[in-house]
Amino acid sequence: MNSMADMGTILCAYSLILASVIILFMFAIGRLYQLNFGRKTYYKWFLIPAALFMLCVGMYALDYGGPAVGFVGALLLLVLTVILYKIMMRVEK
Repeated sequence: MNSMADMGTILCAYSLILASVIILFMFAIGRLYQLNFGRKTYYKWFLIPAALFMLCVGMYALDYGGPAVGFVGALLLLVLTVILYKIMMRVEK
């Protein structure tokens, strides 16, 4: 294999792992907000994008690609982030 291709795979896996760590912080923020203010934040749903990103890392490591899995995780993360923002900022529908 090409060493540049290996470097790209490593950087992609590294960035997805860092994104998963950031998602876990968002999970903790949602949980804290729900415990302190009693408003349902759906914080447990943040574990799904983190798991999808880690699955994507595994697929990259096994050289299966996996951009579709990462895209689904990113899309779900975007929706959950907007929902959490609206709940925390008390944006009315």
